[in-house]
Amino acid sequence: MISDDEYLKKGTTKYLAILMLFVIVGCQKQQDTIKDFPIMGNLPTGEYAVGFKTLFTHDFSKNAVPFSDWDGNLSHDHTSENGRQYQINIWYPAQPSSGDPLKYVDYVDLMGRQVNFGESEEQKTFARETFITQTRDLRNIREPENKVELSTKQLNQLLDLDVFARLNAKAAGGQYPVVIYPNGGSPAYQSITCEFLASHGYVAVAFTPKGRFSSGMEISTIGLEVAVDDLEFVLGKIGETSNADMSKVSILANAISSSVGAAALSRNEKIRTLISLEGGLPSSFEQRLLNGSAFYQPENIQAPILFMYSPHPSIDPKYTFHLKYANRYYARFPEMSEFAMLNYGMFDEFIPDIIGAHTGNTKQGYETANELILKFLNQKVKGESGELFDDTFVSSRNHIDSTFVLPALPTPPNMAVLKDTFWKEGFDAIETIYRQLKSEGNSQPFSKNFYTGYRDWLAWKKDEDYTYRSRLYDLAYDSYPKSARINYYVAYYSMKREMNEKAKRFYRQALLLVESDEDLNAGEKSMLRNYATEELNSLIK
Repeated sequence: MISDDEYLKKGTTKYLAILMLFVIVGCQKQQDTIKDFPIMGNLPTGEYAVGFKTLFTHDFSKNAVPFSDWDGNLSHDHTSENGRQYQINIWYPAQPSSGDPLKYVDYVDLMGRQVNFGESEEQKTFARETFITQTRDLRNIREPENKVELSTKQLNQLLDLDVFARLNAKAAGGQYPVVIYPNGGSPAYQSITCEFLASHGYVAVAFTPKGRFSSGMEISTIGLEVAVDDLEFVLGKIGETSNADMSKVSILANAISSSVGAAALSRNEKIRTLISLEGGLPSSFEQRLLNGSAFYQPENIQAPILFMYSPHPSIDPKYTFHLKYANRYYARFPEMSEFAMLNYGMFDEFIPDIIGAHTGNTKQGYETANELILKFLNQKVKGESGELFDDTFVSSRNHIDSTFVLPALPTPPNMAVLKDTFWKEGFDAIETIYRQLKSEGNSQPFSKNFYTGYRDWLAWKKDEDYTYRSRLYDLAYDSYPKSARINYYVAYYSMKREMNEKAKRFYRQALLLVESDEDLNAGEKSMLRNYATEELNSLIK
């Protein structure tokens, strides 16, 4: 006969055993679930389940734009939309087992809803045709003689892949750093990276920057600035969500979007890091686009930057060496290419040479790039310790053949501080700051833009006898002796102070330098030449 106490004890033991069995099976199921997503390859997903949602919103202060393909052909009527359209795709840390399963087709179909938000079979067909066309065009960049498109079977193979995120899953508690990832094929081209980052505790945001008059981003200086406006609008919308930590915003960008990131970094000091993922930022062409903007000030870029790049005739890290107030990290992937750093790097495992042949394993290279992205963000945003390019990481991954770091120089005070310093301590303090920065290894402590802005500020009732402006341009000449414009202003202010011999010497130097000065356009060269000649002649008479 079993007593009541023994019966209860045995029942409790049995219950606990069953409970433990459920826990073990549940844990095993979670592990198996991670492995059930071939689209994630061998990426080490993090502690969080991942949710996905899309915001369809407008900027009603601007006109709607029609859809434009990469060749500039306009299509898809947008008259149902009343303002500039924004499809904002968000991956976020989520509660386990909530939300609805997704397939890759769900991301591709969203490509058809960039400007017309309605959902229809026509738009799904349009999105899939766009995906096929763009995939072919990317392949043609590497293999222009190969016009082969994805077959229906190949397309369906990709579309049927299960993805790690779940639609409208319940958000995990807390706030998480934001990584914004602009790309022209959002969300179909960067979804794997975004899911990976979200699983490690980031809110990943993808959107498509647009042009002024169509959905296609313009490859121009104006195009960069319009894209920055789009990026900041999207960030404003993300700031309205409860799980986004807007004090920790990073930009991750591929192709020309990396220059959009640099332009945004120049304008917005709240952005914590920039990752150029096979971006065009380290090219002379995109540096020229950036430098054409009055808004772009390289001296304002002070956040850490990670450059991942592959061999390309137009790409060279030297084009970013002037970003001297940012810690810059460089990793070379010798067997990858620009668009293999998008989802295509992983898709090569399913459809070999999907965007052209590579000498290396693009899947493994893509995985290495994503792990490096995560490591960089964890260190620079979350404050984890360690070296980015430590021997363990680099030596265990043969897809990186070289790395180097350029440390930031001490940052000069901004314009507002230097104006305040003048009032409180006089111009001597400005010269002291200049010399101190120069002694710390900065051969050009203030930018050319600074001298122009500070000169114009002094001109308004602060320097009636030209003393301060003359001293200012002596500093400028010390930094930029080959600048025709700066030589001209040294001469001009020397003449105003009746230092005529010095003025004549510097007018002559300005005239000798004017033709070779790349900072001046043809009209500016002509104007400077005329003024310098006229003023020099007046001193000689």
